[in-house]
Amino acid sequence: MTDLPPNISEPEQIKALVDINLAFARESPTPAQRSEHGKGVADLRATFTVLDHLPEECRIGLFAKPGRFDAIIRFSNSAMQRDDKRDTHGMAVKVLDVPMPSAPRDDAGVPVQDFIFIDSPVFVIGDLRTYIPFDAAFMEAKLNLMGKLRMGLLVLRNLHLLPVLLRLALRRANAPLSVSYWSTTPYRLGPEQVVKYKVMPIGPNRPAPRIRGKDGRRHALKTQLAWGPGLFSFGVILRNTPKTQPIDNPRVDWEEQGARFVPLAEISIPSGQPVEAPAEMENDLAFSPGHASEEHYPMGAINRARVAIYAAAQDARRKAAAGRAAPPE
Repeated sequence: MTDLPPNISEPEQIKALVDINLAFARESPTPAQRSEHGKGVADLRATFTVLDHLPEECRIGLFAKPGRFDAIIRFSNSAMQRDDKRDTHGMAVKVLDVPMPSAPRDDAGVPVQDFIFIDSPVFVIGDLRTYIPFDAAFMEAKLNLMGKLRMGLLVLRNLHLLPVLLRLALRRANAPLSVSYWSTTPYRLGPEQVVKYKVMPIGPNRPAPRIRGKDGRRHALKTQLAWGPGLFSFGVILRNTPKTQPIDNPRVDWEEQGARFVPLAEISIPSGQPVEAPAEMENDLAFSPGHASEEHYPMGAINRARVAIYAAAQDARRKAAAGRAAPPE
């Protein structure tokens, strides 16, 4: 996938990315595992509370009026199964029973709105053409040594990616409730505005527990929740200068380019619940940038690819799970 036709269309590029992720699912020794953010650190109950007195331009969709919603939070690692290794880390939020007619519905018919974050304000790739060989190498690197070598060679041939790649891949393992997370990619806020999402930890300042061992982030999260609820401020980074805050290049940090953060909601993760990622729940849970109402729909080519990849990967995981559960003939 390194030699692409010069005139390859966007649908063809997206299909190539979907095929790469499905191939990983077929070849992986753990076919139920996600191709992206494969290790679930914890799946937790939460509440998502839309604040009162929001700016008029932000009172749209889910944020049209104050309200409190049940939610599900998934903390994850991007590539590493060991929590004490350097990696990118994810936080996914699924808000339930949202009051928007265009919101998608889960398997139980509940209208939902997903928000997906990583602990970096930027994504390593800015365009689909670069994404294809990078994603192919990344998936192969998770399977074998030859893949790791190919990944290294790809980076050497694309040294312009190195600063952001190192910024992402070499992030120290962190206690999940102690860091900020960003969407990196843009979304609509109604018909005219474009935003990115961000969550920041709030509440009592305590030293974050150190991460030790394979499940160190899970143990740290358990310790943090024993101290009290996990609290985050949720908001949008409002795009105000299209020239320096592009839609189709998530390698750009909008806040560094003058966009401002506006808090819209608070997330509370209660104490007193199991801190784990049960296999059955991990397989059933499906997050996607495309699980969004019209008012908050994803924008940009990278997001269009991610919507297709997530849908295909979810279908593959569920088929793999059904195959394992089927009785022998």
